[in-house]
Amino acid sequence: MSQSSSNSLDMSRVRADYPILADVTYLNLGTYGIMPASAYRNFESLLSDFEQKGVANTVNVNGKANTTRERIAHLLGASPKEIAFTRNATDGINLVLAGLTWQAGDEVITTTEEHEAMNHPLLFLQATRHIVVKRVEVSPDPAVMLERIESQVTPRTRLIGMSHVTCETGTRLPAKEICAWAAAHSVPSLFDGAQALGAFPIDVRDLGCDYYTSNGHKWLCGPKGTGVFYSRLDKLVQLVPAHVGAGSLAWVDIHTSEVELWNSGLRFEYGTRAWALYAGLGCSLDWFDSLGWGSVYGHIASLSDYAKKRILEQSYLQLLSPRRFDDSSGLVSFKVRGNVSFEIGRALREKHKIVVRLVPHYNAIRISTAHFNNEDDVDRLLSALKTMVLGE
Repeated sequence: MSQSSSNSLDMSRVRADYPILADVTYLNLGTYGIMPASAYRNFESLLSDFEQKGVANTVNVNGKANTTRERIAHLLGASPKEIAFTRNATDGINLVLAGLTWQAGDEVITTTEEHEAMNHPLLFLQATRHIVVKRVEVSPDPAVMLERIESQVTPRTRLIGMSHVTCETGTRLPAKEICAWAAAHSVPSLFDGAQALGAFPIDVRDLGCDYYTSNGHKWLCGPKGTGVFYSRLDKLVQLVPAHVGAGSLAWVDIHTSEVELWNSGLRFEYGTRAWALYAGLGCSLDWFDSLGWGSVYGHIASLSDYAKKRILEQSYLQLLSPRRFDDSSGLVSFKVRGNVSFEIGRALREKHKIVVRLVPHYNAIRISTAHFNNEDDVDRLLSALKTMVLGE
């Protein structure tokens, strides 16, 4: 493998912390990330302590979880008060969609490449609250996206809800320009960052979004069941929590029936929570910190460029993702001309031990150029495809 794509990452050290890579070419971090072995051992230790000792535990799991909150806030360029822990990115989308007050005929503008995390709650609102959902084609070009959005806007537009990076083609939307447009039109903006957080630098204040949601189990390689939600503090009060319990209220008087929600992300957290999972996400963040985020981001970008270059060299493949990394991400989607993606994906897994993700909408294959992947992984994929398609 050429070392030019390592961007100062010690790939032998990185890959050594992922034993599965000795047996499987794992190109699907965009669905499920996998924890580094050393981070998992630390997570397993604190989880064991918490689950087997309860309140007599010797590790301050709650404190570690709240430290994770601070670190997530730092990664997003936000304040810890603006961060709520959730189970996944879908939770954050629902906090917004269920937290706003809807009238029949209210409109939401979204895209044609949304994950079920956005699509399903919108379809539910459409069926139950009779809102109108408008979908636009995606483009990384700000002028194109704004023109498409403006073609759909009416006085009834209540929300712009889109992916920062689309799950199907890995297109990075011009979120900053969209948020500026939304703010100028007094329309709240919600971005799904499931395929963005941990893949490239994010600054929610620079983006100007009102709400941002993501998870810990993809590019951050944390425990499954960890999610994060960002809300600007001044937009927080516009959301009415669908669920409230112990932990949601800053002040309560049972005698006068007076209550006051926290003026922070804590208003969305309640009851017994999975503190050990969020502390475990901190274990993964420790590991990434030891590598250096700049090196991680650089490696993902470089390998993404390499994968696209190799795909474009093959006449039997059609690249769907934008060529420039700044217009895309660590997701690379392509079609195998004249073939069914389901059959290709199954053969890759069963015959070659290569794990990819299918994109049924486009009859395409999607790979993730993760920090633990290398050029050999990409070459192995293309060699397997060549064998299957051309018989060589």
